[in-house]
Amino acid sequence: MPVWDVFNRKKSRKVQDEEPIEQTKQPFSTAGDYGLKELAEGDQAILDIVFVHGLTGNRETTWTYNKTLFWPRDLLAQELPNVRILTFGYDADIVGVLNTAGSNTIRDHGKSLAQDLSMRRVRTQTNDRPIIFVAHSLGGLVVEQALLIARGTSQPHVKSLLPSTVGIAFMGTPHLGSNKADWASPITRLSNLLRKTNQEIVAVLKPGSEMLANLQQEFHTMLEDRRRNEGKWVDIFCFYEEVAYPGIGEIVPRQSAILREYPNASIHQNHSDMTKFSGETDTGYVRVRDQLWLWVDAVNKNKKKPEVDTHVPQTQLEAEDAPQAAASEPRSSERSQQYDQNECSRANRQNERNPISSGGGAIFMGNVRAGRDFTYNQS
Repeated sequence: MPVWDVFNRKKSRKVQDEEPIEQTKQPFSTAGDYGLKELAEGDQAILDIVFVHGLTGNRETTWTYNKTLFWPRDLLAQELPNVRILTFGYDADIVGVLNTAGSNTIRDHGKSLAQDLSMRRVRTQTNDRPIIFVAHSLGGLVVEQALLIARGTSQPHVKSLLPSTVGIAFMGTPHLGSNKADWASPITRLSNLLRKTNQEIVAVLKPGSEMLANLQQEFHTMLEDRRRNEGKWVDIFCFYEEVAYPGIGEIVPRQSAILREYPNASIHQNHSDMTKFSGETDTGYVRVRDQLWLWVDAVNKNKKKPEVDTHVPQTQLEAEDAPQAAASEPRSSERSQQYDQNECSRANRQNERNPISSGGGAIFMGNVRAGRDFTYNQS
């Protein structure tokens, strides 16, 4: 029996109608819809997996092999039946003949991801579900920016994204920049003859980029702060490319794609093809699927433990009302003290009528309470 069958759940799923995968004829240009799209959802989904593409990709073709096998929908959805799978698209174009490449920055794309995903979860009443991100190349930086925005926002539904995130699979993400980040420069200069290109997006990927350095520092400081002060952390796994891109070389070399404090593994493809898997036995697919399975399995096991209140206010009004509601009701410790005082008063009245004999031993009265808390992402 395959390892993913351990959930013993009915594998009936709502899989979105299979639509033709829109392919672009230009190898360095993206074409496709933007925003969030649901690919599949299990009847008993306990977790969201969100795919975020990279530079010159889109929300479908980045994850599609040979224009036919859209593996998050066609393979992963069948092997992880108790999750919801979504894919996010944004303008990561650097070349296009008819349209002007978007001028949005990584922060803009991160904000769009945070808003779209949080609203989808609120509207479907699933904003307490754990989240796993699978991000390719530039998409990893977009995910990091989205979580930083979630950390600093005053909107409760957006803020819930950070504590809900239990894992991130980075695939060829340039954490330290790339010496090949200027691979698109000749194409960008040529395309300037036709229309404006988003040179800022390409510049972010270069080694020494101040914006990239600031993003990395803020993101990892945030993770460390949550570990030290909140006792919570996000599991991270890094995948890096093994094969050089024809005529260019490695787009994101190993030293840039990995994070020293987190585990990593290689995929025997170039930067573009490392997200396109030929089938369920493809070595790259097996490695990515198994890592996702481990995280889903951990969440599934934690769901069976005693539940704690993980409700996140869905609106600012609800968040403001919560303290008032709590104030109107005695705290559990106050109710306990009140209960103990009443018990003692009754006992004292009883003692005035009937003296208590200890039988030579000490008399003990009191109660003992124990609690236990846990987090989804403890390893």
